[in-house]
Amino acid sequence: MRIYGTKNVLDAALDRIRFIFNEFPNVVVSYSGGKDSTVIFNLGLQVARELNRLPLKVFFLDQEAEWQSTIDQVRLVMYDKDIDPMWMQVPFRLFNATSANDHWL
Repeated sequence: MRIYGTKNVLDAALDRIRFIFNEFPNVVVSYSGGKDSTVIFNLGLQVARELNRLPLKVFFLDQEAEWQSTIDQVRLVMYDKDIDPMWMQVPFRLFNATSANDHWL
């Protein structure tokens, strides 16, 4: 048997994000520039505005191997006046699964 809630997905997500903002004094949105984190970022920004919790802290871990379009999207977010940006570049090694000769990117 399936039990369905009475809320739609958008309202349920906003309620969950409001709960986070109401429970914790320091909220940070982790952002990758992809479609999923862009949705969460926008919902978080909406709630931060609603609750007067601006600027919203946004964290991006730059692996220095990102598509240019991803970096362009991240820049749009990080330069917004309502954002407190945390753009980190941390040296680490990534395994290269695309080459038999070069094991690390």
